[in-house]
Amino acid sequence: MDLTVSRPVKILALILVIAGVGGIASLSMLGKSSGAAGGSAQLSVAQIRARAHHTSTTAATAAPVKHATAPVKRAVTTTPAATTTIAAPAAPPKPKPTVAANGLPIVLADALRQNRIVVVSIFDPQSQTDAVSYAEARAGSGDANVGFLGVNVLDDTVAGPLTAALPGGGLLPLPGLLVYRAPSTLVERIDGFADRDAVAALAVNARTAPAFTSTAAAPTTPAPAAAAPVAAAPTTTTP
Repeated sequence: MDLTVSRPVKILALILVIAGVGGIASLSMLGKSSGAAGGSAQLSVAQIRARAHHTSTTAATAAPVKHATAPVKRAVTTTPAATTTIAAPAAPPKPKPTVAANGLPIVLADALRQNRIVVVSIFDPQSQTDAVSYAEARAGSGDANVGFLGVNVLDDTVAGPLTAALPGGGLLPLPGLLVYRAPSTLVERIDGFADRDAVAALAVNARTAPAFTSTAAAPTTPAPAAAAPVAAAPTTTTP
């Protein structure tokens, strides 16, 4: 049997062989290209991750960025300062008067405006006898239902004007009593001690008693000196 291959067949076989060898070579090159591309892709991802890690570390350690904020302007309301007025120093109060217009101490004048009759007891606070006299005068005034005023002889604001108002001048009785009838009439003066009953009787009588007048004692004329005895003339007898 003659196995002679025709020329067309040989050409076709040669083409197939060449095509097969070319295909194998193409596949080999394609595999290498894919491996290289995959390696480059993997490196790119690693690099990206490394860069991302480096960036995050740098951002964490970097100083925080301060954002500039515009200052908030607050509305400021200004209240006008209160005007301080310095008051002029007050004038010192005038001392209260101690003497009434009628010349009596103001405390006695006030007592006579409230009571028609006022018994005034003059006393020395350092005297026990005057203390008893004061107590009796006050009790007698209460029995007669009249006003009462105690005057300390050492209190010049009261004792002084009272002394000046005495009719005829002189000193206050110590101890003693002065009985006044409104508005300013002295009707009785007692020098010395007076008990409760005597004071009450004086207060009752003072409603109608006349005003007290001080009569100065009339000067006494000294008695004439006794005449010297006349000596009798001697008599002679003749024998």
